[in-house]
Amino acid sequence: MLLRDKDEGVYNLTDSASKFFYGWWIVIAGAITMALSSGLFFTGFGFFFEPIRQTFGWSRTMLSGAYAVSRIQSAGMGPLIGYLIQKYGPRKIMTTSFIFFGLGFIFLSQTNSVLTFYIFFLILSNGADPPGFLSVMASINNWFNSNRSKAIGFAMLGLGIGGIIFPPILAYGLDNFSWQATSFACGIFIIVVGSGISQLVRFNPEPYGYLPDGAIKMNDTATSESKLGQEIVNTPGPEVELLEAIKSKAFWIISIGHAQALLVIASASLHQIPFMEIELGFSRNTAAQIVMVLTAVNMFGQMFGGFLGDQLPKNVLAAITLIGHSLAMVILSVSDSYLFVIIYAVCQGLSWGVRTPVLTSMRGDYFGRGSFALITGCSQGIAMLGMVLGPLVVGYLADNYSYAVGFNAMAILTAPGTILFLLLKKPVKR
Repeated sequence: MLLRDKDEGVYNLTDSASKFFYGWWIVIAGAITMALSSGLFFTGFGFFFEPIRQTFGWSRTMLSGAYAVSRIQSAGMGPLIGYLIQKYGPRKIMTTSFIFFGLGFIFLSQTNSVLTFYIFFLILSNGADPPGFLSVMASINNWFNSNRSKAIGFAMLGLGIGGIIFPPILAYGLDNFSWQATSFACGIFIIVVGSGISQLVRFNPEPYGYLPDGAIKMNDTATSESKLGQEIVNTPGPEVELLEAIKSKAFWIISIGHAQALLVIASASLHQIPFMEIELGFSRNTAAQIVMVLTAVNMFGQMFGGFLGDQLPKNVLAAITLIGHSLAMVILSVSDSYLFVIIYAVCQGLSWGVRTPVLTSMRGDYFGRGSFALITGCSQGIAMLGMVLGPLVVGYLADNYSYAVGFNAMAILTAPGTILFLLLKKPVKR
């Protein structure tokens, strides 16, 4: 039985009839969150790229600039979002982010100038990331310890699920309706589904009678969710404050290495579909099939990476994935057939899938629970520099040279991150 506190909205989840650890409900919510963000923004928005460009006659550089500005905004918002999550809990932040995400799509359908496009895209992107992602990851980090990588890996399956479900839907919508109508429909869908799924998220297990991984905590008293970010019981692992984390080499290696990975992810997510449609002559449906393959492999990688991350050195796994990212971009740059693009999709999807739960759980392993949201927000703020530069550079090089030049540039810039991760050592708390 689930008991609700009418004042605080806190549930007692320790009833003997409750057999399912509530942390897994948060993982499910996380998977749906990732599906919406991935399917409709990170991989899905590329389908809107050419229709919008053809409607207004804008350059690829100009459109990529909106994405770059949104990543600068995301970088600046990361620490603030982390602070707000720790102060108010993830549920309110997550709900608000989905409303912004949906409204961004609705407003975008009414854009009629460069200025309004940039403003509406910023609203959309601010809702897509980082509030939703960071809210879920902070909660999962707190609800799991020994199974942290697995739990994050399962939540990240949503990236693949979203990439399988939404590309054909978007392709159908854009082929049979206007991009404006498709954008409006996306916005309504996001608000309805996202606002609902946000209500499942809880920050810490202790007020609900649990310790991480489902152990029962005896004689506990429910506490307001607004206090959860400050009330952490003694559990295994380090507890590192933000300033202490920033002073460590590990923080900067993880952040910079993550930024190098995001150079590839952001540029590929935005430009792979226009590349396939324009330079390879693929239909929109064929491009959607490629994205589905990439995200299906990504989904396998999330699960595989989650299990590997609990068994093997995470820094070595992260290093290997950066090699995969660089190799994928080289393959895409020389692709002249469906087969080559499929090979690219497999390489990119597997690298992306394994890396994501590994890097996320690594931050929890190295820095603990108490300041996870704030530390991760700051770290991802730095990592967002990769998402700023990647699409902008590729867009410029595609306008002035070719997509192949842009993709190879991303491969070269990403590869050194391999060395950084191999040099990474777990910080020692003084």
